[in-house]
Amino acid sequence: MSLPNIKFNISKNGLGLLQADIQKIPGLVLTGVTVAGVNKVTTGNSYQIFSLEEAENLGIEETGTNAFAHKQIKAFYGEAKKGAELWFMLVTQATTMEAMADLSNVFAKKLLSDSQGKIRIIGFVKKAGTTETIVDGLDEDVKLAVIKAQALCEDFASRYYNVRSIISGNKFNGNVASLKDYTTTDFNKVAILLANTDGSNEASVGLALGRMASIPTQRKISRVKDGAVEPLNAYFTNGAKVETLDTAWDAIDNKAYIFLRSFANRSGYYFTGDKTLTKVNDDFNSLARGLVMDEAVLIAYDTLVEELSDEVPVTPAGNIHPAIVKGWQNAIDRQLKGLMVDTGKLSGAKSYIDENQNVLISNNTDVDLQLLPVGYSDFITVKIGFTTNLE
Repeated sequence: MSLPNIKFNISKNGLGLLQADIQKIPGLVLTGVTVAGVNKVTTGNSYQIFSLEEAENLGIEETGTNAFAHKQIKAFYGEAKKGAELWFMLVTQATTMEAMADLSNVFAKKLLSDSQGKIRIIGFVKKAGTTETIVDGLDEDVKLAVIKAQALCEDFASRYYNVRSIISGNKFNGNVASLKDYTTTDFNKVAILLANTDGSNEASVGLALGRMASIPTQRKISRVKDGAVEPLNAYFTNGAKVETLDTAWDAIDNKAYIFLRSFANRSGYYFTGDKTLTKVNDDFNSLARGLVMDEAVLIAYDTLVEELSDEVPVTPAGNIHPAIVKGWQNAIDRQLKGLMVDTGKLSGAKSYIDENQNVLISNNTDVDLQLLPVGYSDFITVKIGFTTNLE
């Protein structure tokens, strides 16, 4: 028996503080080589950097064996600016994008795990060779990588490592009709980029990731107010300028590909959108919508995981006590409002827990969470004409 005393149990949640903001941090798996020496880059290893200079210090230099990787990382920091967090992994030239994304390999899987859930959008880009087989208008590797990337994202999401993917549409053959129509598929966590800024056979995935990292979760990379991503030139991955297919831009977009476009009387080039490879009526046919949902899921998870396996008081009827219902609802609503509604990522959010749940029998509590997203002015229709009278 201890001496009489006064004990204080100090609450850690009295202020109702918000969780840390969930950042849209990108990851990138791309072609490169090991550099000899201490503290130099090694293929298959994960790296976290915050500037182009850090990549260069690892041996990823503008000229030489890692010039390809340097180009992609430079494009990222050209858009996201110094200080932006980037996780990346170099893989050998023999490694396909399909292999990069495959869950059975230690490439993307390792990078995502090493980031401990930080990465929210992961890019894949392989330096093109000379012997690729063209299928559906692109290097066959692209089509195969899409399948693996979707499986990768679904697997990690099941463990609350929510992530989306963008793949380089290598070696477009220039034939729009031959491109696969991805609006007939269900790869709603994956996008394909068909464009670059230098006329090469690979897409500017680093540039796209840089734009994504520099804008809020709900914002599309095609938002004109954010400015052009390239001032002078834009190409498809067949090496032709995007203007050579300007009459087919709608057709390419209608098949759910992302590329670069220009606007009349406005300089520079802009992304066409952020479409994913899925049906037009899929709620997640946009990377932005998917990233918003991922953030909301993680906020709700972080709020409710504190309650897991806790004792739940019940009413005489065996149902969950109203006080518990109110407390959980308030906690979720407060976090979503502060982190997403007040910041413009959502238009509104509301949670609901039915009090008539017999937790004594089921040991389960159902929570309904409704999210009201923001809209997008992707199309603007103007009615215009002369008149003899202004009323």
